[in-house]
Amino acid sequence: MKHGLAICPVVPLRAAASERSEMTSQLLWGETFCAAEQAGGWLRVCADLDRYEGWVSALMVRLPDEDAWAREARLPYRLCTDALCRAVSEQTGQGVYLPQGSVLYRYGEATRTFSLAGNSYRLERAPRRLPADRRAAAIAAATQLLNAPYLWGGRTAMGVDCSGLTQLAYRTAGVALPRDAAQQAQAGAPVSLADGAQPADLAFFGGDEGKITHVGMLLGEGKILHASGCVRIDSIDSHGIFSASLNRYTHTLRGCRRIDCSELSA
Repeated sequence: MKHGLAICPVVPLRAAASERSEMTSQLLWGETFCAAEQAGGWLRVCADLDRYEGWVSALMVRLPDEDAWAREARLPYRLCTDALCRAVSEQTGQGVYLPQGSVLYRYGEATRTFSLAGNSYRLERAPRRLPADRRAAAIAAATQLLNAPYLWGGRTAMGVDCSGLTQLAYRTAGVALPRDAAQQAQAGAPVSLADGAQPADLAFFGGDEGKITHVGMLLGEGKILHASGCVRIDSIDSHGIFSASLNRYTHTLRGCRRIDCSELSA
């Protein structure tokens, strides 16, 4: 297998090697992967963050030689904490917009500079500082995406799905989560909404057959942040999510989980 990294702000991860194929997730700027197969201009990859597999366009990623990869993989980094930030190439002067969760290698706090695949960039302004407490940081990261449109497979403020939102929020806070809602429902430890649930706990929803199909982040005081149509705040109780705009319940609660914030991202 070859190691690689995303060199575009957002790289669609597709079910098959075609631009017409369903987008199942995304790689963000600087995120890394292992490439298992090449078919024409496409690579079948496995994301290092969550082991999610799919096909990416070879034009949107870089496969360094092993020596270059060994150097790149050891670089210190920080993550972009703003919903969207703008950076300028120090080589060309061209700007690029980076989504929350982008990996900024060799980031310099004083200079706001960072690098990717041999090129250097400068942020136009310093990234937002999140609370030191990771649970509070996850909430702060998630609320920046309020009103972002729902997009199946999305992981950015330009479009995000329910589990992409919770994964991105915790990732920005330094905690790794699986990609899908059903996978996230196996993370952490169970808690009761009526007795013990706290802000930043995750709530899971599904049908009568027990399959988990939706996830959101508890905010406390009977509120939940989730991606449904757009990233929104709705009411939650022991039955599920109640939409005031629709005047009905939209999702049936199946349980809540508390994420172990000692499980740091790679």
